[in-house]
Amino acid sequence: MRVIWLIINLVLSVSVFSIPIIAIGWFDRDKIYTGKLTKMWAQWVIWSTGIHYEICGLENIDPDRQYIFMSNHASALDILLGVAAIPSNIVFLAKKELFRIPFFGWAMEAAGMIKIDRQNPELAKKSVSEAVETLIQSPFSTLIYPEGTRSDKGELLPFKKGGFILAIRTQLPVVPITIIGAGNVLPKGTFTIKNSHIKIIVDDPIPTLGMEIKNKDQLIQECRNIINQNLVHANPGQKANYELYST
Repeated sequence: MRVIWLIINLVLSVSVFSIPIIAIGWFDRDKIYTGKLTKMWAQWVIWSTGIHYEICGLENIDPDRQYIFMSNHASALDILLGVAAIPSNIVFLAKKELFRIPFFGWAMEAAGMIKIDRQNPELAKKSVSEAVETLIQSPFSTLIYPEGTRSDKGELLPFKKGGFILAIRTQLPVVPITIIGAGNVLPKGTFTIKNSHIKIIVDDPIPTLGMEIKNKDQLIQECRNIINQNLVHANPGQKANYELYST
């Protein structure tokens, strides 16, 4: 029943929050107020569905600074948890197709979400360059799930390189985020919300100042090792996956 309520809640809350986000977003250049509304939306959905979490390591970041947050991805709840728990003003890189959805897509655009074209290689490169310019000229952070898809076994999947190239090109620090337990609450491929403990760990930022694209493997390895170690420490029986990245 809880997952049915989650779906209903998502639909209703998106409808309710989309209107003020659309109305305010066109005038909110730095996305301060739309960011607060988006965070309120995520916190409401998590709280009203009865999902509880704790977050550790907030002292490692300054909510007024820009970061590129990199998180593991084991559940459909991860995006809501990231927005709700991280105090920074966050926008996402999202597939351009999502912007075509009435109200939801309009709200995404008004909130400053960044369009990415993943189907056409040339347009994909162009959209990444546009994302770089947007982040350089704005005060907000972004949250990326570099595995690209949810893991159904709990172990960390190989990382895609794009987000780390974005971090190097913008020279923004990378903050590893580890979400532990969300995959137990709402596992991939299931429609049941279970009672389980969720813990979110915010680690120290990894500076990218002075890094070049040739250093991307080093950056991926450092970020991935931190998240991997947190997951293995939380689940001692879990197999560590050390495969660096996927294409």
